[in-house]
Amino acid sequence: MLFLAVTLGFLVENMREHYVENQRERQYIKSFYEDLTADEYDFQLNIIFLREQMQQADTLQKLMLNIKTGQPANRIYMYLRGMTRSSAGRLYPNDRTIVQLRNAGGMRLIKNKNVSDSMVGYYRTVEIIQFLIDEGLNNRRLLREKYMPLLNAAGFLKIIDSTNEIIDVPEILYLRKNDPDLINECLIEIDRIKTLNGTLARRIQRLKEKAGRIKEFIKQEYHLK
Repeated sequence: MLFLAVTLGFLVENMREHYVENQRERQYIKSFYEDLTADEYDFQLNIIFLREQMQQADTLQKLMLNIKTGQPANRIYMYLRGMTRSSAGRLYPNDRTIVQLRNAGGMRLIKNKNVSDSMVGYYRTVEIIQFLIDEGLNNRRLLREKYMPLLNAAGFLKIIDSTNEIIDVPEILYLRKNDPDLINECLIEIDRIKTLNGTLARRIQRLKEKAGRIKEFIKQEYHLK
């Protein structure tokens, strides 16, 4: 009888632990689903930003190719400052679930191997995109170094308002110097930024589509509403 009682107690405890783990797994899956939904929205904003900046780069290239001494350069000031902000094009995926899983002991809590593989693969893709974004930040830093000798500090300061927004000032701004070599170097860096933005926009679009497919998969596997 004692053996039977111990065995039953052991089975009950196992069942309880199994139930608790299943509930935790389901909570993590629902949380991951919400992360993916938020990512889809954020990724779309990133794609729009990158494509808009590509259009600005096209305009900026034309302006700098055709600038003559004594011509107004307001838009050159604005586009150069906007394109080289360190926050431009940053990607901030929602990683609360993966962080919690790592802190809780890893992916062992997700028993569905296909789902856990999808989660790992998703964040691996995010890491690759982050690497490309860091490369873009380096390109922006190089462009800042190239264009500084071309601009007047007074004009450069005027195109930012008190909220740190770029504005078009009423007075006419001119280049400090019209050096064809410096302009050529700037044009090369602008083209590198534009090309990388195109690559990022395509990769983020594919990642957004991947998020949608993972959502549909886990919705079916876990019968989420």
